[in-house]
Amino acid sequence: MVNNEVEIYYQCERLIYRFLQLLQADQAATADLFTEDAQAFTLNGRQAIREHFAGIAEVDHNVNVVLSSNLMVEVKDEDHATATNYVTHYVSDPVTDVTVPMGGPVGGETSIPRTITRWSWTFLRIEGEWLISKMAYPESVLLRKDVLDDLRAT
Repeated sequence: MVNNEVEIYYQCERLIYRFLQLLQADQAATADLFTEDAQAFTLNGRQAIREHFAGIAEVDHNVNVVLSSNLMVEVKDEDHATATNYVTHYVSDPVTDVTVPMGGPVGGETSIPRTITRWSWTFLRIEGEWLISKMAYPESVLLRKDVLDDLRAT
């Protein structure tokens, strides 16, 4: 089981990283990483997950960068695993008129993260493919003061 456990760990780790990568660029495509009947936050089913993330992408034109740390995967058995990790989320308004010395555009500017959250995942292997079956709503660990002020005002 040891070799298989390492492979399961790797597959689950890759799913998390792929999810976070898509979250920065093609949010609706994150749904393809979930089982058909998955739960994400309060959403039920892959289609509801796709619609939710597509809706965010339509209105969010910021530069979003997410960093993952402290990833812990627990292999339950050959077809089940869970994981937790922390995500540091940076958000910036796009900057369109600034270029780096090599000529490329600067996507945005940020000096501190907007949030640091703890994420919890459940994975299921279906027909040999590892997918996300449940993703809990991220637990806030740290919110920036201006973010907290905005939340308190609503």
